[in-house]
Amino acid sequence: MKPVLFNNVEFKEIMQYVQELVKQSGNIPDEETRELTAEILKYFDLMHREPLSRMLQAIERSYPDLKDTLKQDYTINTLLELYDFENTNLPDTQEKT
Repeated sequence: MKPVLFNNVEFKEIMQYVQELVKQSGNIPDEETRELTAEILKYFDLMHREPLSRMLQAIERSYPDLKDTLKQDYTINTLLELYDFENTNLPDTQEKT
C-alpha cells in the first residue's frame, strides 16, 4: 500500500476542513444523530491517542535522538499538539511547504 502524502499547506487545509466539519456537526438538527456523531469523534480521538502515546514512549526510551528529527516536522508537531502531547519538549516549528 502506497502511503498518501501531503505537503504542509495541504495538511493545514485538511486540518481546517476537519475542524469546520466538526463545528458543523454541532449544528445537526437531530439530537440523537448529533450525540452519536460526538460520541464517534470522542472514541476516534481515544483510539488514536493511546497508540500515539505508546509510540512516543517507545521512541523516547529506545531512540531518544529521533525526537529531535520529529520536532522539526510541521505535520508531526501539529499531530502531537492535536493530541495534547505538546509537553514532549517540542520546539516551535515553522510552516514550510
